[in-house]
Formats: sequence, structure tokens, C-alpha cells
Amino acid sequence: MTPSSGRYCISHSNSSTVILASAGSHIAFLTASLAVLLASAPLSARKQKPLVPDSLQVIDTAVNGIPLRMRRVEGGSFVMGATSDQFDRDLYSDKPAHLVFLAPFYIAETEVTYQLWHSVMPEHESLHYDHYRLYPNHPVSYVSWLDCQEFVRRIDSITGLPFRLPTEAEWEFAARGGNMSRHYRFAGSDEADSVGWTNFCSGNFPRAVARKRPNELGIYDMTGNVAEWCQDWYAPYQIGTQPDPCVCDSGTFKIARGGSYDDCIANSHISVRRWYPPEMNCHYIGLRVVFTLPGDPMMQTPEKEPALTKKLRIGSRKLHFTLIPTENPYYLSEEISVTLWRKIMQRRPPKNMKDIAVGMTPAERARFAELCSRESNELLQVASAEEVVTAEKQGLVSITKSDNKRHGKTQTTHQIQRRRKSAAKWTVFTELVGIRLPQPDDPVLLQYKKEDDEVRPLRLVIRQF
Repeated sequence: MTPSSGRYCISHSNSSTVILASAGSHIAFLTASLAVLLASAPLSARKQKPLVPDSLQVIDTAVNGIPLRMRRVEGGSFVMGATSDQFDRDLYSDKPAHLVFLAPFYIAETEVTYQLWHSVMPEHESLHYDHYRLYPNHPVSYVSWLDCQEFVRRIDSITGLPFRLPTEAEWEFAARGGNMSRHYRFAGSDEADSVGWTNFCSGNFPRAVARKRPNELGIYDMTGNVAEWCQDWYAPYQIGTQPDPCVCDSGTFKIARGGSYDDCIANSHISVRRWYPPEMNCHYIGLRVVFTLPGDPMMQTPEKEPALTKKLRIGSRKLHFTLIPTENPYYLSEEISVTLWRKIMQRRPPKNMKDIAVGMTPAERARFAELCSRESNELLQVASAEEVVTAEKQGLVSITKSDNKRHGKTQTTHQIQRRRKSAAKWTVFTELVGIRLPQPDDPVLLQYKKEDDEVRPLRLVIRQF
């Protein structure tokens, strides 16, 4: 059955049934169908994980006779921005990475084509080259953000579905593969040319949609071809957790994501952000549409968002922890002071009680974390070098210049004391036997040379919360 203007059909993956409804009842019918089908799912399945039936994973609608396939993206949480799987860049706008929670939504399987655009916006002046006749299945371009707002307003009135542009967070979540993400660098692969048209393979010209492999959700061309307008105004990312964000209510520039056919591969990574004036149109920016069903039974707000910081009382002081948003988020403590170290390990504190504790053996560090866990009733472990470096790259923890000097001074003093003790013992031995041999390397110091991460300041980590 061919979809017609003002109607939609629900595609079943395991049957040939087609359900039709008029434009005026679209939203109510879809929401009711979803609720009924969810209710009919086996109770055991609903307890494990709410399942949306296959019949509502894909919604085929049509705009003035032009098919438009929408794929469901289940809600969930993800780390947005400069995660470890993305291109490592300094001073870029996709930092810091941060946790985002999203409700479910539907997103177009492909970018809006010239054919679809012209059927809705026939008077649009950017189409004077008759692209809709020459390249009907190519993604539309030369459309401003303001033009796109008029486009979604019109298809909303035609179909009865609440179409809009995706928020930046929705776009990135879908590009990453949603809850099915395999943490690729590009939308569906670590190889850009297998899933998108960039300047490496496009021939410097946009190509017909859906000619490359789709990503994990079955969505095409979220890497390359044309960049895609998002609903958001541009604003720097903020540290913390955000439910369904649409960054700021006003601004100067609008966001476009995904790279284009004339972008290099380095500028086509999923997390890369671009921003332009909303009235600007150019040859490499188009759009993709989304909608959310009001009253969707699967729409859930997270019960509890993790706090940005955490304080634990250990000994006679509070130890501060910072949330580090990654694929597996964790809390990282501030640097452990000599005062806290000696108090927990029941050793006499030094005269300078502001120094940072360094130079302990792995066994001593593990013992310290174990004792702190007992005092705080929290599972604490020694932070790895990778966890500290990740936090430093995101700008969430840092070492000040004064700390660097203090660390260097403490470590130098520590090494000198060990060398003197070792040299004194060796000198006594050689004098007793009446021979002189070159002084061997201190085995303790050799251990520190091999274990580079053990000379760094000690931090604790909470990995399970």
C-alpha cells in the first residue's frame, strides 16, 4: 500500500498488517496503540525491561505522497561530548563530556531530500537550479534554520504529527546508536567512508541518501553528506547531568551537526559541533526531522541523577569527590594529604601537614583504600593513572603549580632519605669485609622507577554507585 498525503502506516517486521488512520487522530492513535501493545507484553518481560513491540519501532508516514520513514530511539542516558572514543582535541567546544538523560523519540531514517522539501516548500528560492528534478533523492541544502522551522510547521499540519528539528543531545544520541551503541567514532563505524560521504570519498559533491551503511539504529548518513540543523542555540557545555537538554533559550548561533561531503574526516566525528547564524543557508547544511509522542508510555524521567560531587567523612575530615562522566562514570577524590595518610595508617604526622602523600608502595596504597572504605562505609579503591588522566583532560581535576613544586620537593626528599640509608648499610658491609665495590641501586627506588604511577599523588575512586 502506498502512503498518501495526511496518512501514516505502522510497519510490522513480523507481519504484513498495515494500520491506517486520519491525520486528526494520529497522535492519540499511536499513543493508544503503544500503550495497548505494551500492556499485552508478557509480565516477565515487562519486569525485566519495558519492550516496545516491533510494530512501533518503525513508523512509515507520508508527506504529500512522499514516503518518510521514522525510527524509534528508546530513551536512556549517555555521555555527550568528547568521550574517549572520539577524536582527541584540545580547547574544542565538545568539552567537557557530561551525562545526559533523554526520553524516547522518533527520528527520520534519512535526511530530508530535495523531493520531499519541494513538495512542501515549492516556492523556496534556493531550488532555482531544479535540484528536486535532477537529484530528487539527494539531501536538500541551501536551507537556513529559519526555513527549516517553516518546513516542520507545514509537515506538522499535513500529517498531524508533532514534527520538529532534533535537539543537539537527541541528534548525538541517535548518531551514537542510542542504547545499542558500540561506541564508534563515526555514526555506525570507526571507518568514516563506510558510513558517510566526506571529502575523502564524496568527490566534493553530495550523494543520494541511504547509499552507505546505516548505524546501529538503522539510520543513514549521520556522518557526512550534509550537516544537519539542530533546534538548539549554541552554548558551551556545562559539567553535570542534564535531562532532555535544549541548550539555552536564546543566542546568536544555531547548532549544525554531522559534518558534510566537503569536510575532512577529523571534522566528521560524532561529537564535533558547528554553529551558524539561523538565517544563513549554504551548500553543505540540510536537516533531519524528529517527533515525540505526547503521553508515550515509555517516557520516563530518571529516578535519581548522580550528584556532581560527593563528600565522605574519613578520619576527622571530609574528602571531596568529583563525578567524572565517561562511558562508565566514576567519582574521583582530591589528592590525599600526608596528614590524612598518616592518620588512617596510624603514623605520626610530619611537621609540614600540608604536603601531598606520594611515594607509597602499591600494597600501602591498597591498604589505605581498604581502611578508608571501612571508615566511610563506601567501596573505595585506588584511582588508576588512566582515570586521573581522563579527569585532567576534561578539566575536572588539576594540579596547581604550587602542588607540582610540593610534589617534586616531597619526592626528592623521600628519595634522598632512602639513598642515604641504603648507602650507609652498604658502606658498613664493605668496610667489614675489607673490599670496595660500587654502590648498587636502591631496590626500593628501582621499584618506583618501574611503577611510574606510584610516584604520582594518591587519589581514591568510587566506581560503583
